[in-house]
Amino acid sequence: MQSNDPQSEKRIEELEVRIAFLEDTTDALNEQLAQIAQEFDMAMKALRMLNAKVEQMGAGESNIRDISEETPPPHY
Repeated sequence: MQSNDPQSEKRIEELEVRIAFLEDTTDALNEQLAQIAQEFDMAMKALRMLNAKVEQMGAGESNIRDISEETPPPHY
């Protein structure tokens, strides 16, 4: 049973417009999320590389001084 009620048709049209808007918004958010995920992966790789370099520097240089073990200068 179909209704030719103009109010019903208007309501259906409004719902279709809302659905189209929601689909566009969902697609845009999905693209942004994919870009953020890619940037996050790149940042994590860079962090791992920096961490490895810091570890290499720490293992390779034993002449790093611990300031907490030094005696203060005589004027203290």
